[in-house]
Amino acid sequence: MRHRGACITAAVGVVAAVASFGHASAADRRPGSVLVQESFTRATADARFVGYGAACLTGAARGSAAAEATNHPLGGCRRDPVGPVPPGNAASRGYLQLTDAHFEETGAALFDSPIPTRGGLEVTFEQWQYGNTTRAPADGISFFLTDGARSLNTPGAFGGSLGYAQKLPGGRAGGQFIPGVDGGYLGIGLDVLGDYFGDGEGRGNGCERRSPAGTAFRPPAPGPNVVTARGPGNGVTGYCLLGATTKNKTTRGPWRSSLPGRLHGDLKTMPAGVTPSRAERLLEPVKRVVRVAVSPGPNPVATVDIDFRDGAGFKRVLRFAAPAPVPNTVKFGFAASTGPLTDVQLIRRVTVRSQRG
Repeated sequence: MRHRGACITAAVGVVAAVASFGHASAADRRPGSVLVQESFTRATADARFVGYGAACLTGAARGSAAAEATNHPLGGCRRDPVGPVPPGNAASRGYLQLTDAHFEETGAALFDSPIPTRGGLEVTFEQWQYGNTTRAPADGISFFLTDGARSLNTPGAFGGSLGYAQKLPGGRAGGQFIPGVDGGYLGIGLDVLGDYFGDGEGRGNGCERRSPAGTAFRPPAPGPNVVTARGPGNGVTGYCLLGATTKNKTTRGPWRSSLPGRLHGDLKTMPAGVTPSRAERLLEPVKRVVRVAVSPGPNPVATVDIDFRDGAGFKRVLRFAAPAPVPNTVKFGFAASTGPLTDVQLIRRVTVRSQRG
């Protein structure tokens, strides 16, 4: 593993990531070769995507039961949805639904096929987080890259770890760790609730530099509406904090988000018998478009840009030194979960391209 030593030390905990706003530069938007493209709007998806748990396609006809925490081909969603989900059987206007608003639901879509990184990578996707049936929404959506030499068939721990990092449930000493994703390289948390920012529940175990929010796990979550980047990890070690969208780098909270918009959308209901076209119109204002890039070269840089659909276009929200060296190939995935708090969490129109044509 070329990058394995990169992040279990202070070098990866570069919390001095730059949260510089403004439109991303033209250089960041130069088109390169398209490596993967999947809209998730149809009744089927690229077979290289492996479903996990509740992940499903609203473009397909609804199925008979919720999937358990196992792998499966992406297909129809459960027949007993909770929350304002898009309608099923909506091919050409469908979504990848990671979760509906059921309690304690987990879902992931894993692209278990290696992608070359020599020309750098730029990944763009649409995401929706909305429709909570509880007092607050949870948990959030993660996008992550893993070492392409490793198998990607299982996400990491859920809850505050967002399917990328490790987790010691409740932070109980002597408890059983749930491992993070195998061969993790970079995990971006689009964190509505805010626990992914903190090192509670054993997140970042083994890292020299810790989250400013500390290692205690207690409510309320320390980083709501924060985009947080975590670095390489394996099993129960690593996944160190690299940067987050808060200007407060001290150990004294609160750690207010510096995002120029909200990750969470306001849509609370979906009319009974809604058509796919009307659902699409209702969901449009709730959409956020995310772009994650890792540059090539011996000193790679990672950036996160978000279009909050407010007319201002993409805004640069994070820029930080990416863990070096970058693996020769990577795989990628999306994950989301609910718990005692709920949300509907969707993905659409994923494009992976090299930065160099």
